[in-house]
Amino acid sequence: MKKHNRTIYQSIKKDLIKGCRRFYWFFYCKLKYFYYFNLQRVSNYKNLKISMLLPTRERSKKFLRLLESIEKTCFLKKRLEILLLLDNDDKEINLYNDIIKSNRFQNLDIKIFVKNLDTHAQRNNYLAIESIGEIIFPINDDMIFLTDNWDIEIDKVFSKVQNEAYCLWINSGLKYNYLHCDFPMVNKKWFDKLGYIGSEFFKFWYLDAWICDLSFKSKKFFITNKIKTYQFSAHSIKSEVDNTHLKNLENDIPKHDFITWNNTNKYRIKDAKKLI
Repeated sequence: MKKHNRTIYQSIKKDLIKGCRRFYWFFYCKLKYFYYFNLQRVSNYKNLKISMLLPTRERSKKFLRLLESIEKTCFLKKRLEILLLLDNDDKEINLYNDIIKSNRFQNLDIKIFVKNLDTHAQRNNYLAIESIGEIIFPINDDMIFLTDNWDIEIDKVFSKVQNEAYCLWINSGLKYNYLHCDFPMVNKKWFDKLGYIGSEFFKFWYLDAWICDLSFKSKKFFITNKIKTYQFSAHSIKSEVDNTHLKNLENDIPKHDFITWNNTNKYRIKDAKKLI
């Protein structure tokens, strides 16, 4: 009987904590954005260089779909820098090169790197070091952009905090988009203070979760619904399953990264302080 009562109590407590957390972050994010961009005018507005980091493997068709969405929706295409990283043994290197050289994407600055690295975070960190943009934006090959002129919103937000390390969450299609973002971007000051874009504790996952948790802990972030993306996730769309997806599920990588996440909170606390 006591065990049953404790279980109910623990369940109620957990639901209350979750509810309060959702309530707090929903209003915090809404009010913060409203205050900064409706009650205060953005001064020193700048068109910023945006570096988009894209490690990919044997997904040239998905890469093409992504580029088509960027070409269709980005307002100032010339300021984009798309950094592509492929493995030495990628069977589709020639296909990627053909797409890049196509007349369809002459307005896009696409740089291709071929290098073997062990983890997703290492790949993104390598590209971040090679980037020259004021904004560092890790993206996926299975996503597309839905919003027109999304790059103008990036200018507006980061022009407001030019002298601070900051992160921007976009609407990546999640129910509670104020609790997580699949594709958060940061400015160069954020990267410089940490020395990395993705934590190399992990084999593949948690790059986005790590950035989001540092955002919570430092409160150095904005959330916007004016940039919307869609992800053709292989976890929910069978036709999107490919060899790259299956490879990332091998050797208990999800299990390893989940355990690692639970054991690294102290490092996130330490790094969040560097951003303040």
